[in-house]
Amino acid sequence: MKKASVAAISIAAVALATPTLAAEKAATSSLIGTPWIETKAQSDLPGPMMIFLPKGKLLIDSCWETYALRTWKQASSKEISWDEDGAIIHARIKAVSADGLTLQITAGKDIVERTYAAAKAPYVCPDMKR
Repeated sequence: MKKASVAAISIAAVALATPTLAAEKAATSSLIGTPWIETKAQSDLPGPMMIFLPKGKLLIDSCWETYALRTWKQASSKEISWDEDGAIIHARIKAVSADGLTLQITAGKDIVERTYAAAKAPYVCPDMKR
């Protein structure tokens, strides 16, 4: 009788955990490999693009600065960080889907929210006035 109880509890635990694990995996798979363009840039220029790559690589690019290859980590399904010139930037994933990403980025004592949209191909930067 005890063996049946232990087995039933184990099966119930796995069944309850499965949706959470599936949701975490879906969130990670939406994040990785998608070119994300900031939708509300701080200037009139197009927003920067971020691509979270597998194996801890992050490509950051924009229409007015050269690209940068950074390292990034995912501490949990909702917490990521990346190295930006020696400073570790921490962000909470507020929302992620196939079409959008919202990050709450900790910058010193401030928390700023940034929204991104999945880039559609082809994407070409507009001509920049000089």
